[in-house]
This record gives sequence, structure tokens and C-alpha cells, in this order.
Amino acid sequence: MFFKCLKLLNWFSAQCRKSLYGIAFGSQFKYFGRQTKLEIAGKVIIGKNVYIGDDVTLIVESGASLIIGDNSFIGESCYIKCFGGQIEIGHDVSINSKSFLNGCGGLKIGNNTRIGTQSIMIASNHKFDDPDVLVKDQITKQGIVIGENIWFGARVTVLDGVTIADNSVIGACSLVSKNITEAGVYVGIPAKKLEKSLPKLVD
Repeated sequence: MFFKCLKLLNWFSAQCRKSLYGIAFGSQFKYFGRQTKLEIAGKVIIGKNVYIGDDVTLIVESGASLIIGDNSFIGESCYIKCFGGQIEIGHDVSINSKSFLNGCGGLKIGNNTRIGTQSIMIASNHKFDDPDVLVKDQITKQGIVIGENIWFGARVTVLDGVTIADNSVIGACSLVSKNITEAGVYVGIPAKKLEKSLPKLVD
């Protein structure tokens, strides 16, 4: 009996969170997680049927913006911070647990893309070209563009200035530090195209 009551209480709590945050964001959530942390001073647009997992952190500073398309999924303990830039997540995108998104120079993720757990996308970087300037003050903000129908394995890292072509697969634990201009399977540090790649993926 106790567990039935607890299950009912959890269901009621989830429904209340969905309704409350749905009103706040002008949307209809599929799920809005427990202990989600929000710091919202900028612009936020969230589509319909979006899933926000437990313990997610969303930080949108003044002048920054966050856009999440319909039917997208943000897994538990993801950390998404705009750092003054824009993060745009397309529709039917999944970003799995414990991933980190930095939108300082702008970050765009195309429709139908799958991001594996603990992946990192950092749309800014530090340089060390000028010995007379502190490294902390040599910053690039070129931005990241991730195409459509892409699959990242777990723990992929994407650095500032990178564009990834549609219909690509990035293997687990790979580091993408340069543009990927054609579809294929890429693995390694830095990520390189496998000679025997997949046939053309579905458009």
C-alpha cells in the first residue's frame, strides 16, 4: 500500500511540474525533471513534447538565448549554459545524460541528431599565440554547427569553430577539432574518417 501511495504521489508531482513549467515557458512538456536548476535572464523558446530530465541545469544569461525544438530530449544531469551566446537545438534531438553544452560563440544542433552520454560541446576556446597576453585573455568564439541526422557515441568532445556535415557518425570518445565536410564514420583523437564508412545514410 505504501509503495502504491508513493507512486501516486510521484505521478502527481510530475504532473504539477509539467503544468507549472509549461505555463512558465508557454509550452507543453513531455516531462520536466525533479531538482532541475534554472537561471533564466535571456530568451528561451521551447517546443512541444520536450523531455527535460532530472537534475538538469539550464543557464541563459541576459542577452543570450536557448531554443529547443519539438520532441527533443535532454537527459538527466545535463548542463546547458549559453555563456552569453545562443544555443539552438533542433526537433527530435536527444542529448543524453551528463552532457555539457557551452554556447558562448553560438551552438546549433540539427534535427534528428543523437548525442551520446557525457558528450562535451564547447563553443569557445583559448589560444596561446601571443606570449605578451595571458592565456585566459586569448579567447576565440567561432561557434559550433552540428548538422542533421548525426549520431555521437558516448563522451565525444567538439571544439570551437567546428562544423559537422549531415549524416555523420562520430565514434565514442572521439575529439572533433576540425571541420567534418562530408558524411561518414569518424573516430579517434583527433577524429578521422574510416576508410570503410557506412553507405549513404537516410536524408
